[in-house]
Amino acid sequence: MYCKRKDWHPEDIKAAIRKTGMTLKALAIQHGYSGSVIRRTLKIPYPAAQTIIARHLGVTPQDIWPSRYDETGNPLRGLLANRHKSSRSAGSSRCQKRGME
Repeated sequence: MYCKRKDWHPEDIKAAIRKTGMTLKALAIQHGYSGSVIRRTLKIPYPAAQTIIARHLGVTPQDIWPSRYDETGNPLRGLLANRHKSSRSAGSSRCQKRGME
């Protein structure tokens, strides 16, 4: 059976970043972005910022936001990128989110 993984919850992402001793704002500024860029990325697809978050956490952006990427790992664009809003409720109880155990 195919099991579609869910995106990490934004609070899980924030907690993971805080556990490293960093804040969302500090992470953005460290990489030359305004303080709100990383925070906005939790809700709106932004591939460059998603990569910053993922690298900081030692995972891939596809691990954190599988709904924002196609099967080959390329970021989705336009309307397809917003499909993650409807896919959050999708999935099976037999699916496990990786990376946040």
